[in-house]
Amino acid sequence: MVTVVVIDDEENSRDSLKGKLDLFCPEVDVVAEASDVENGLIAITEHKPDAIFLDIKLAGESGFDLLEKLQADTELNPEIIFITAHDEFAIKAIKFSALDYLLKPIDPEELVKAIRKVEDEKGLPRKSGRINVLVENIRQASDSPKKIVVPTSDGMHVIKLSDIVRLESSSNYTTFHLNNAKSLLASKTLKDFDTMLSNYNFHRVHKSHLVNMNFVKRYVQTDGGYLVLQDESKIPVANRKKEQLMTTLKSL
Repeated sequence: MVTVVVIDDEENSRDSLKGKLDLFCPEVDVVAEASDVENGLIAITEHKPDAIFLDIKLAGESGFDLLEKLQADTELNPEIIFITAHDEFAIKAIKFSALDYLLKPIDPEELVKAIRKVEDEKGLPRKSGRINVLVENIRQASDSPKKIVVPTSDGMHVIKLSDIVRLESSSNYTTFHLNNAKSLLASKTLKDFDTMLSNYNFHRVHKSHLVNMNFVKRYVQTDGGYLVLQDESKIPVANRKKEQLMTTLKSL
């Protein structure tokens, strides 16, 4: 059995979600619901659910306000599943924090996937690192995330974007090469990270390489063309990427 609390300021949305949970996820027990931050915190503290379905926009406040207050209680360890209409900035921050979200109207297949993930992660260590990154990125004056949560086989790693030199594809995994000469093997594809990082001065110069342009030292045209980075690594540049790369380099 998976226990959940639903927090949404729209009664119709709460009823719709509960109806879909009853129909598609009979193993879920909705132990409480709330429409605002204060009552949401009370429900979470009282029931200690496995998961929280949390609307980003609550009356006069936000789901992020609730998370900041929730962080103070070290005994609580719920999985957070955000519910939102299309909010590009919020969704971006959630992805960078390796947390889950569902778009309204909620797709039953995506709902089932989210519940399966909750079941898989029950009992795992507290997710405060991911939530801290989310809240920090949300509170930035700029809309540019400063940190990303990287899932690996041994847990979640919080990394500053400014510390990432490059990313390299490794089958269905991605190797993060950092500026301290360390590396991490992430359990996501390079395409996943390309989608997240492409707007933050990371350039896909090759099907297997995503480069932080802040670490580019020079471009060499011989031997097919390659970039030399500050750590002296040499990264090949695909022919179809060269024109776009030249444009990017001129703008640096």
